[in-house]
Amino acid sequence: MTKTGNLTMMNPRRFHWVGWAIAALLFCLPCTAFAFTATAQVDQTRITPQDVVSLQVIVDGGEADVDTSSISGFQVNPAGTQSSRSYINGTWSHKVIYRYMLIPLKSGVLMIPPITCVRDGESVLTREIKILVEASSARVDDRKGDYFAEASLSSDNIVPGQQAVYTLKLCVAKRIKGASFDPPGFKGLTAKQVADWTKYTRTINGRTFIVNETKYLVQADTPGQFTISPAIFVAQVPVQRTRQRDPFNSMFNDSFFRDSFFDATPAKQVRVVSNPVELTVSSLPQYSGNQPFSGLVGNFSISSELDKNTVKTGESVTLTVMIKGTGNVMDAAMPALNLDTGKFKVYTDTPVQDVQVTELGFEGYKVFKQALVASVPGKEVIPGLYLVFFDTDSKTYKTVTTTPLTLDIQPGGDVSVVDKGPAANGGTGTSVPATPKIKKTEVKLQNRDILDIKEDIAGIHSHPSLSMTWFVVLVCLPALGFGAASTAMRLGAREKSLKEQYREKAWASLKKVRKISPDASGFLPGLSSALTYAVLARGAKGGESLTRDEARQILAQSGRDQDTVNQVTQLMDTMDAARFGGKTMDEKTAQRCLAQVSSLIRTLTIVVCVGISLLVSSGTGMAGQDIKNTENIIDTTVPKEVHPAKDKAGVFVDAVRAYKAGDYAAAAVQFESIAKTQVNNPDLFYNTGNAYLKARDLGRAVLWYERAKKLAPADPDLKFNLAYAQSLLKDKKEVRFSFSDILYFWQGLVSLKWLQYASIALSFCFFIWATSQKIRGRQIFSGIGIFICLVFAGTTLAAGLEYNRIHSNETAVIIAEQADIRSGTMENATLLFDLHAGTQVRVLKKKTKYMKIRFAKDKVGWVARKDAEII
Repeated sequence: MTKTGNLTMMNPRRFHWVGWAIAALLFCLPCTAFAFTATAQVDQTRITPQDVVSLQVIVDGGEADVDTSSISGFQVNPAGTQSSRSYINGTWSHKVIYRYMLIPLKSGVLMIPPITCVRDGESVLTREIKILVEASSARVDDRKGDYFAEASLSSDNIVPGQQAVYTLKLCVAKRIKGASFDPPGFKGLTAKQVADWTKYTRTINGRTFIVNETKYLVQADTPGQFTISPAIFVAQVPVQRTRQRDPFNSMFNDSFFRDSFFDATPAKQVRVVSNPVELTVSSLPQYSGNQPFSGLVGNFSISSELDKNTVKTGESVTLTVMIKGTGNVMDAAMPALNLDTGKFKVYTDTPVQDVQVTELGFEGYKVFKQALVASVPGKEVIPGLYLVFFDTDSKTYKTVTTTPLTLDIQPGGDVSVVDKGPAANGGTGTSVPATPKIKKTEVKLQNRDILDIKEDIAGIHSHPSLSMTWFVVLVCLPALGFGAASTAMRLGAREKSLKEQYREKAWASLKKVRKISPDASGFLPGLSSALTYAVLARGAKGGESLTRDEARQILAQSGRDQDTVNQVTQLMDTMDAARFGGKTMDEKTAQRCLAQVSSLIRTLTIVVCVGISLLVSSGTGMAGQDIKNTENIIDTTVPKEVHPAKDKAGVFVDAVRAYKAGDYAAAAVQFESIAKTQVNNPDLFYNTGNAYLKARDLGRAVLWYERAKKLAPADPDLKFNLAYAQSLLKDKKEVRFSFSDILYFWQGLVSLKWLQYASIALSFCFFIWATSQKIRGRQIFSGIGIFICLVFAGTTLAAGLEYNRIHSNETAVIIAEQADIRSGTMENATLLFDLHAGTQVRVLKKKTKYMKIRFAKDKVGWVARKDAEII
């Protein structure tokens, strides 16, 4: 141990031994085993068909892949995961609980076979569990419980194309909270929710229940036997507990404290399962009519009309046909229109439909419009149209027809009618009279295709924006300048210390002495004052004069060496002798004293200069080190394999030529090779998407279009082509409003680069304004200051969010023609659903060969990385 003043310091060698002792102690502590175990547990082994079994797979040792595909006889629904870590008796443990809800699909003894759990290539099996499912005995009083769910169908026997209403009710007799809902499974069926949940009160067996009800419209496209699996409700039921009398009960029994957010009443979990429902879909009876069957099932009507009854040859008349009714009206097609092709040319418009989901089924109409151009004058009859549908009420086929329409065609000017294909004899057509005036009609899209690629060679150059580091530095730079200016003003305005005042007086006196001659009367007094002030600046004593003993004491306490102390005292004696002893001082001696005083003043005040110089040199060194480090970072971020500008230009030209020649696959590969050289250009990504789409690779086309959209969301050509590619997707999902739509409302209006430049410019404007107001002593946040600050804050926030949107990797695109989405990362994991090329999914988790993705709210699973790529 070493004592220094009042402090006691430990010998560094002791620290060395203490460190070794701590390391040895940690080495002796028990370590966590790397092996893991898995256990399967159920909450009950004897149930009824209406009950639900809660299965827990407990993995002790960390996360694992749990494969439940071997469980048969139950519908397996994941119910969440719980993870916990603990330190007991010197051992760390990590336990993960995987929860599942099992719905029995049949009665009898059902087996839960050993479940495989895989972690880091090691697999373990759980034990086998038997579950007895037996029919529940009827109750004597036929009473319902406090909570029950019922499911029913409006018709349990339908035909393909017919709809049935599935009604689901949750009846509650006591208060519940925190209820969750797992919807029923409509496997093999098409289901659409009719309306949101409704709530009403009903008396059942003399008890009052609150009934929550919703309805689904169910339709089958193929005959067969279908089972609608039960719905599962999980809720928390408050448990009453006895309490001692609380004198504050009257205050805390207020409704505010009974709110669910503040309610701390204990609760138990209750699971309510609805009954499964069987649905029989019978085949349609054989049709033997003369007119073709439309495929419609329900109750329908058909009507037709012309927008005018008189036209001239060459003019067009619009035939409007409306099919209206209840059933699968969206599947309706335009009935055959038997017209003489030698007298009429027919141009078909896109159908328009308005279909609503009601409790009676799909209800609405579908409108078909056809433009008829007559070429021969006379009176023509538009024949009636026939519609054959299957009536679900009478269970028979019915035929409805429209009334024939008469069209009066009057002669017009000469008009040439040319067939769509070349005439068999090589002629050009038949000349007939036509009108000189052509009626203007709406421009309609006759064919669908994407817009062409962009051939500008600028596509090989990146359109970089500022990195987040440089953006933050440039935005904060004016703030640092404002802080430095404020600090300087504050230091200038504060009262100077006694040492600083004496130091300034010393230099002022020395400067004044240098301007007068040595034989002047003020030379020696001024020189003595300069030395006195310099000595006083080293201490904290005030005054205008010093004795030799006081000077010696001040200099000794300030740490000056003995030579300096002796020089000061000798110089003071010399000047005092000349001033008060009557001795004269020649010019040479006076100049020597002036030089000595100047040297001593510099020596006594040099500490401040040294401190400043050390600070400056230290900052300069650090800045130089930062520059070197920055250069190293820049060097390491440059890709190792980058094509020279000439090579990239040549590859781009070759890719354009290949695209023009129809070799779209080669063009796509060449465009993509340029993009892989760290070129971020929306035009290049757009061309890559075009080439892949022409090469019939829909997945990669959408991928590159989306990458281009991140950089140029307002590009009209990109919007058009992306919309066309999305129209080819097989997987459709409902477009829902999200909070990100509010955050990114400016998307497509201003690019990230200009948002960053605007934010930096506004930062300089605001802090220059703040500095000027600070100097003039005025308020910073006045009218103009508030406006600039708000615009600056909004622009900076927009730039940050846009940067996050562009650089986020939470979205991926399916690039395989068909990707299997499974419940785990093993090949034998349960197949949950399929996705097809071009479908966008959200990435939840990434592993070496798999990604966990979400397609919709109830569609989550694992996809192989070779089948999907992050945008």
